[in-house]
Amino acid sequence: MFASTDSIPSKLTVQTDVHLVPGQRDESGTKGYYNPIIFPNEFWHFKSQYIEINSTTPTLPLQVVFQPMSYFKFQMFASMAFGFQEAAKKQGGSSAAEMDEVKRMLIETNPWFLGLTGVVSVLHVVSVGQVLVPQFLTPF
Repeated sequence: MFASTDSIPSKLTVQTDVHLVPGQRDESGTKGYYNPIIFPNEFWHFKSQYIEINSTTPTLPLQVVFQPMSYFKFQMFASMAFGFQEAAKKQGGSSAAEMDEVKRMLIETNPWFLGLTGVVSVLHVVSVGQVLVPQFLTPF
């Protein structure tokens, strides 16, 4: 436990992009080395899972998981997290509960049903477009 609140870092330094380590190359000099990307994946956290930390909290449950992640998966997670943050900014303060519901839907719904819903939605848009577009393209 920390002795005082002064020793608790306000925000940890997180590296979310790739930078080559200066001056370090392999024997041939053609391949460089880079530090690993550290990505705090907070996308699947719900507001209901957070615990208020104050002087009455005797212990704090903490789970830290380090695991490799492909660059494609990292890009998907980072873009989804950024998109949800931007949507929350545009919709105002009450959207946190709505975003949690969307995340909960993504977790609890069978992926096949989500894919089927997406395909049906695309087919619906295409079929409505084929019906409505010719009406607007007729000459006057």
